[in-house]
Amino acid sequence: MNFDGLIGNNGIKKTLERPFHAYIIHGPKGSGKHTLSKILTASFVCESENKPCGKCNQCKKFLTGNHVDITYCPTDIKVKELREALKDASYLPNDADYRVFVFDEAEKLSTVCQNALLKIVEEPPKHAVFIFITENVKAILQTLRSRCEALAMEPLEEKELIQYLQKPEFSRVSEEKKSAAIAFSGGYIGAVKDFLSEEKTEIYRRCDEFAAALTKKRPAELLRAVSFKKREDLAEFSVELYGYFNVHLRSLKSGSTVGLNADVRALGPKRLISICTRLDKINENIRFNVNTSLFSTLIVSECYSACWRYS
Repeated sequence: MNFDGLIGNNGIKKTLERPFHAYIIHGPKGSGKHTLSKILTASFVCESENKPCGKCNQCKKFLTGNHVDITYCPTDIKVKELREALKDASYLPNDADYRVFVFDEAEKLSTVCQNALLKIVEEPPKHAVFIFITENVKAILQTLRSRCEALAMEPLEEKELIQYLQKPEFSRVSEEKKSAAIAFSGGYIGAVKDFLSEEKTEIYRRCDEFAAALTKKRPAELLRAVSFKKREDLAEFSVELYGYFNVHLRSLKSGSTVGLNADVRALGPKRLISICTRLDKINENIRFNVNTSLFSTLIVSECYSACWRYS
């Protein structure tokens, strides 16, 4: 398979030497999930030996978003609509060798929809392939996960990120800023680029606010930081918050401090490990937290307890 555009991730590249019918591509924001998904999707419809070639008719249809044998299923799809879409899996492809069904943000699929996928993913037609993309693999039912090949995006080594930042497009970026981007990235190129764009997302600013309130022992401010109207926004925040604290935890080993919150690092490994462990558990059971108010209170109480029960 042609992996142009995907740096590192040698474990995944080795796994993909053996074809399978269902994949879960998972990793944090900016880890290259969508890059891999595009390579994988195109490879199943490509006509060339070195797949995907990007030049054949099938690849051109894929690149323009007009391939009839590729179905992108929205995460808010109703189970009736999903079952209707899955009927196409039983039919032979129109142009390519496979029909490919892609589910982005698969963690947002309802439990009912995930259950509806179980049988066809377990016993698919020979020409059907399923690709699930997610930042939170634990929010996907274990019964569905067990029927798929899990592809966990691997963080790159620091030397690979340094080499990437030697590209001409980053020539005007200072070495100090590059070091800060690498420290915050967790080893992922997408995160490096986001940091260098200086466009912190609203959800990242919320993580900053939450961390500041936590280090200063201000529960009221913690609750304000998690006051989301939509449950899916709160779920996304919970996953992002885990990544935020995990970056600071890793920095204690690497010794890198550029761009990191000194107050958060000062919490020390025991508190940070406890916070990450509890957030990981919350995210694993995220589909059961249907009440937004209770969900937000749980995040605050678990992080506060994890952080200050040692004091």
